[in-house]
Amino acid sequence: MAANTETAANNAKLQADVDALRKDLSEVTKTLKAMGNESARTKAQAAAERVREVSGQARDQFDHAREVAVDQVRERPLTTVALTFGVGMLVGRLLQK
Repeated sequence: MAANTETAANNAKLQADVDALRKDLSEVTKTLKAMGNESARTKAQAAAERVREVSGQARDQFDHAREVAVDQVRERPLTTVALTFGVGMLVGRLLQK
């Protein structure tokens, strides 16, 4: 169960990074709209580099979370199947109403 907590923590961190990326993209968009000259290109290049950095970090964290999940499935396959079944049943019940 501790591994599920770790996976959830990794997923939460990944979500926070994605939210930060969205915020950064929003700020970049606002900055680009406000600037209409050559310096906008320089700022756009810097923003594009920042987006690449953040997306690379998000991709790395997603890959790590995926690896953790795969490791959990390999270590505890029956627990994983039971948990997946339970979540599926819960989602099914929620969608019926």
